[in-house]
Amino acid sequence: MKNDLDVMTRSSISVEHPQQIDDAILMKQNSNGVYISGGTLIQLDWEAGKPLTRKLINLATINELKGIIHFEQEGRQFIEIGTLTTISECIENPTISENFPLLGEACKNIAAPAVRNRATLGGNVASGIGDTIPALLALDAQLKLRVLDKTKVVKLWEWLHFQKEAQQSTYLIISIRIPIQKSGDQSVFKKIGRREAFTPALVTICAQWKKKHINELEYIRIAVGGGNNNPRRLINVEKILETNCCNKNLFKFLYLEILEEFISYSDSFISESYRRKVAANLLVTELMNIFQEREV
Repeated sequence: MKNDLDVMTRSSISVEHPQQIDDAILMKQNSNGVYISGGTLIQLDWEAGKPLTRKLINLATINELKGIIHFEQEGRQFIEIGTLTTISECIENPTISENFPLLGEACKNIAAPAVRNRATLGGNVASGIGDTIPALLALDAQLKLRVLDKTKVVKLWEWLHFQKEAQQSTYLIISIRIPIQKSGDQSVFKKIGRREAFTPALVTICAQWKKKHINELEYIRIAVGGGNNNPRRLINVEKILETNCCNKNLFKFLYLEILEEFISYSDSFISESYRRKVAANLLVTELMNIFQEREV
């Protein structure tokens, strides 16, 4: 008997169109179908000859998954971005541009405009290796999830660990929540690739920080990803920066720590060792720039 992931023709794929989140969850439980909205990732899989599911669940018909809102919770201000918000909408939305330029910059560096017009923020995150994930990690983003019949909010970094162990679970990303940053916060986005935009990045680095003094940081969040790298925070590097004053010896130590903490991969073009060195050189250069700036 063939299973749901056998190679097939397009005409053999059925598409469900739920109107509510509950409907989508039930369809997922009953059919083990695949959620879809923009369809850009599935299109790439199809073109690469990967086996596809026989059942698609089209989320584009669920209005609950759309929109961008501002809300307050426990004294903190948040922007909540519906999972179906397209990458282009993230670039063009003034609320996102004003509060999260780091996310806007990451979105501008994703593929071509035609892809950005269809690809969704939720889909980019759900892939587990999307180009927005390092930026969202640096922004301390949260995900609002529907897991079976329960709704929960988790940190993005927690979900990245969870989804590796629960790929077969019935869950749906409802929205992405980002805390509005405080005055004086700064950020940087850097992407290194073989060719701009149209090939996977060698490495992407994102960081957000706030200075305490000219050579001290109040906090910093650093995330790496890009290509097929598993996005992650560099927690040890962050702790070193938050508990030490800047000096030349610190940068030398940080370079070695980045090489140790960043786990990458090799492919037919680039070795893991080279990717790690690129990340370490790029990040140390950016950190030096941070501390060379005048106090803010």
